[in-house]
Formats: sequence, C-alpha cells, structure tokens
Amino acid sequence: MARVKTESKRNEILEAATRVFSTGEFHDVLIDDVASSARVGKGTIYRYFETKEDLYFGTILYSFDALYSTLVESLSRETSPASRLDRIARDVLGFLWTRGFLTLLLQKDERHFEKRDGELQKRRDLLNRLVQECLLDGIDRREFRGIDVRIGAELFRGMIRAAAAARGPEDTVDDLAAAILEIFTRGVRKE
Repeated sequence: MARVKTESKRNEILEAATRVFSTGEFHDVLIDDVASSARVGKGTIYRYFETKEDLYFGTILYSFDALYSTLVESLSRETSPASRLDRIARDVLGFLWTRGFLTLLLQKDERHFEKRDGELQKRRDLLNRLVQECLLDGIDRREFRGIDVRIGAELFRGMIRAAAAARGPEDTVDDLAAAILEIFTRGVRKE
C-alpha cells in the first residue's frame, strides 16, 4: 500500500531543507542531511521531490511564499507609505539574513532554473506589487513625487538585494534597512 503524501509532511521537509541549504552551497548539501534534519528517511524525500534540484527549487518557492505571507501580515499594521517601505526592507533583509542560499540565488544567474523561471517570476511579481502599492499610496498622499512605480519597485528591491549580498559582519538589519529607506526616499520624496 502506497503512503499518502500530505501537505504537512511536504512543509516539514521544506522547512528542514531551508535550514540545511542555508548552511551550504547546493552541491555540498546531501539529501541525507535534509532527511536527517526532517527526521524522515531519504525515500520520503524522494517521494515528495524527484531530484535534489526539485527539492532546492521547492525550497526557494516555499521561502518566497513564507516571505510574502510575512510581509502581507506586517504591512497591514503600518499606516504610512514610508513605514511600509521600511517594513518591507526590514522583513526582506531579516528573511535573507538566515537564508543565505536565497541571497546567492538572487545575485547569480541561475541557469538550472531557466525552465522554471515562470514560478520564480510570479513570486517576484507579488513582492513587486507590495512595493508598488506603497509607492502609489505615497504619490496619492503627496508624500512622494510622481515616479514610474514599476521601475521604483525594482530599484527598491535591488537596493535590498545589494545590501543583503554586500553586508559586513558589523552590519545589522536595522542599520541596513534605515540606510536603504533614507537613500531611496530622498529620491522619491516630494520637495
């Protein structure tokens, strides 16, 4: 009798894979390491994910989905456009702080996922929309000058990615988020 796949077991595996992939490069991580961390057999991993690459990609999508959920919840508590941008910068930096593999993925041209880029792009688009909504709200409130919000969102996200990749041992999430917000909002603040 075949075992039934469950969403909760899949999520447990993805949580474990997130922990394991965050400690090393793709080629250094073994499926045995993920199975041990998830407290399942290696066969269970392969029942849910056919290859290590499938598991890695699943982990990336799972992480983006978790980040998006965190942002939606935290942004609902912020009232001003600038405070929402600050929250996005802090949450994304904090998220990337413990998920080094995502920072590397965002900085490199990952050819293994070319065929799956549509799934990644959907997640990027969701994050972009959150930033665009903040920018549009700031323009409507006359706190920001009129800009192309699509480009503005890409620039803002790019600043976060660059800060995450270039951070030093002395840097903190709060310091980097404050610097990003200061630099970005000076460029969009209405005179």
